[in-house]
Amino acid sequence: MTHLDEAARRLSKSGKSLYAVLELKKGASPEDVKKSYRKLALKYHPDKNPGDPQAAEIFKEINTAHAVLSDPKKRKVYDRHGSLGIYVYDHFGEEGVRYYFVMNSCWFKTLVLLCCLLTCCCFCCCCCFCCGALKPPTDETVKRNYQQNVRNQPSRTASKSNFRRGEDFDNEDDY
Repeated sequence: MTHLDEAARRLSKSGKSLYAVLELKKGASPEDVKKSYRKLALKYHPDKNPGDPQAAEIFKEINTAHAVLSDPKKRKVYDRHGSLGIYVYDHFGEEGVRYYFVMNSCWFKTLVLLCCLLTCCCFCCCCCFCCGALKPPTDETVKRNYQQNVRNQPSRTASKSNFRRGEDFDNEDDY
């Protein structure tokens, strides 16, 4: 294995680099990708190589490489993050790729760790349960609050209760 193949494997998080599959250098133009794809697809097409399972596998790799490198968004993600970026892009979209790699970066993990250490807890809810702010009230407190609410309710006046029963509409003199 040459030094170039090793570098291509490191570039991609799994297997050969897509550029190496299409026999291109990184940064090749879209026209070069298209020409190389056509040339290799004709060479390894299963109809041209009947009974050769290795040619069929190479043809699948060529199609996958062309699908990624011919799409500008996927190519940008692949150039930046490799095959793992394409996997995340397929499952979560372009925004998902950005969030995934930001949250997996060392500075983000360090920031979260420092925040946890400085606040002395991991989550606000955990802290509130520990301190008692979210602890359920005792039976005495519930009973006391209920009695205060009953005492503080407004009393009904006679005119309002008659209005609700419809008795005010019977008198035409009120208008």
